[in-house]
This record gives sequence, C-alpha cells and structure tokens, in this order.
Amino acid sequence: MRPARRVAFFGETGTGNYGNEASLAAGLRLLDGTDARPLAVAQLPAVVAAEHGVEAVEIRYPSGPRHGLSSLWGRVADVAHLGRTVRSVDAVVIPGTGIFEGEGQRPRGIAFSLFWLAAWSRLLRRPLLLLSVGVDACGSWGVRWFFARTLAWADVVTVRDEGSARALVELGVRRTVTVVPDLVLSRDPVATAPSPGSVETDPVVAVGVMDWGGTERDTDRETYTGRCVDLVRALLDVGVRVRVVTGEELDLRVARETAARVVDDDPGAAVELSEARTVEQVAHALGGCHAMVATRYHNLVAAVSEGVPVVATGYSGKQAALAAHYAPPGTGDERAHDRDSYDLATVVAQVRQILADYTAESSHVRAVAANDRAAVREQDDRVRAALGLRSAERFVP
Repeated sequence: MRPARRVAFFGETGTGNYGNEASLAAGLRLLDGTDARPLAVAQLPAVVAAEHGVEAVEIRYPSGPRHGLSSLWGRVADVAHLGRTVRSVDAVVIPGTGIFEGEGQRPRGIAFSLFWLAAWSRLLRRPLLLLSVGVDACGSWGVRWFFARTLAWADVVTVRDEGSARALVELGVRRTVTVVPDLVLSRDPVATAPSPGSVETDPVVAVGVMDWGGTERDTDRETYTGRCVDLVRALLDVGVRVRVVTGEELDLRVARETAARVVDDDPGAAVELSEARTVEQVAHALGGCHAMVATRYHNLVAAVSEGVPVVATGYSGKQAALAAHYAPPGTGDERAHDRDSYDLATVVAQVRQILADYTAESSHVRAVAANDRAAVREQDDRVRAALGLRSAERFVP
C-alpha cells in the first residue's frame, strides 16, 4: 500500500447527529502529526467544513436531478461523482457510526452510495477501511445486498460490538472481522467528577432523550415525551436532581418539552435542561452526574467515557450491547430496555442500585472505558502504519 497523502472520510455527517460528528472527528485524528490531507465526503459538506475545518464534498452529485424520469441521470451523475472523489484520494476511511444499520433505509439511499464507494475503491485500487462500524441485518433485500457487497469488498473491516460481527454472518459476508470499540471511546474524559460524598447529599442523574427526526408520527412523539416526563418525575421523587440532555439537534424539541412540563407542574422541581450540541459538550454537561438513563447510543458513549454508569432505554441492539459491556458482572443485560416499552419502576430501581454503590459502579465503568480507549488507539496506530502515515506496527485486521 502506497503512503497516503490524501484520505477521504465518508459518512452521514453535517446533519446535526452528535455521534456521527464525533466519529468523524475521531477519524480525522488519524492524520494528526502527518502531512496527509483529509477530505470529508458528507451529506452537508458546508456544515462539515465549517465545524471541522476540513475540505468537504457532498456524497451525491450536488446538482443532479432528483425527481421524475430525469432522476435516473441524477443517479448516473452520483456514481460518476463518487468515482471522481475516490480517484482524487489515496485511501478511503469510513470512521465508525451505525452506517450499516438497515432499519428505515432505502436501497437508493446511503446503501447505494456505499456500494459504489466500495466498487470505485476496488476498481481504482484505493484501500477502503471500515473502522469500528455498527452493522445489523435489518432492512430490505436491496439494502442488505448493497451492505453485504460493501463489507465484502472493503480492505479492512472492524466492527464495534459482537452483535455487529454476527450481523456480517447473517448478511452472508464471509470474512474474519475484529471487534474494536466505538471510535468515540478514544476520547479523554473532560467532565468534572462528582465530589466525594455527593451521591448521598446531592445525587444527579442525566436523562438523554431523542426525537426520531421527522419519521415519527406526532402521536408517537407525544407518547414518548409523556414517558420522558414520567421518568423525570419518578427520579425526582426518589430525591435526585435531573439533567435532561440530547444527542441530536432534532432532540431539542422533546428535551425542552419534557423539562417545561415538569416545571409547569412543580416550579421548584430540580430539573435542568442542557442544550449541548456535540458529544464533547454533552460530556461536559455530565459533570457531577452519578448516573445516566439515555435512549441515543452516543449519549451512552459520552457517559461511560466519563465514568458515568448507564441504564439504556434504547431502540436497538447497540444500546443493549453497550450497557451490558459497561455494567458490573451479572447486571449487564438487565440494564437495557426498549425505548417505548420499558418499565418505569424497573429503570428507577436500577438507577437507585447504581447510586447505592456508586463508587464501585463508577470505578468499574472507568476501568472498562480505559481498556476500550486503549483498544481504539491501538487500532489508530495500526491504521497509520498501514497507510504509511506514521511508524507503528502493521495493521492486521
């Protein structure tokens, strides 16, 4: 593999998803201390260029027709545009995220772009590295076929959990993959740890909420928001302060509504609203928190990387896997619940269990996070060596 002097980072970025942006930032750090130049291939390149300070281009051909019969020519233009993009770089990296999760995806969406990204990388002999990606076997036949071809053709594939490794088998991809934790777990803690004894005098629990982002019916959103309000009230009733946080800009609507309803009922309620807009800002907002209950995956990632024990109220296996990985032995699977059907009393009881043994719980989370941080950084070194970016042991997936 020739030394890489220009590296493309492909992903669904620029849309306000904190986890995707943090994953891109983690990928870009591969080039720190090198003379290689990054190129972000993004959904909204202007946003990415402004936020990350890198050159960026759109995943699709910017002015391609999208409607009616002429949309076929738009697809042809998209394929040619990806070919030109891949030709312009020495290597292509997909840095983490759940980009290979098929729920709600359409064959002509990101799955189509991934297929042609892999096809052009293969044809033009540009190495394609998929690093700590999330994978499932959901979606239509077309989506799964496009995903399978991309995963099979990539030069390097690592996945972020065992569930993703099993999904490759379900997709029919016959290759050996290594599990390397989520790229965002490479970050160093930034939040102020709770002061000694504060769990007895001033316990604080973060609640991470979400909005599906335009795909959720108003009635479903209202039901979910009502459950969030009930959760916050139940936590307040056991004597904790609650800090409501988000994981995507779209979530602010639900977060604001949740906090407002609680305060409207009880103006003295000990509930705060954080409007943090990045994983790093969420991590800072977790300062002083003793536990987190969250729906979005990267809210949970931010928490555990700060040593904050978690209970997941998620919507897929990735939240369950992370919660199990970071919980003390014997409690892992119990701390993962479905977003729309979790039992309120059970979740509150698990938070109380964390608070009752906070010192041991937090120490366990910090130890697991340290191991995961080291694993991601070791992968970084192997990738740099493979791309000729820095002297390190050669990457062996």
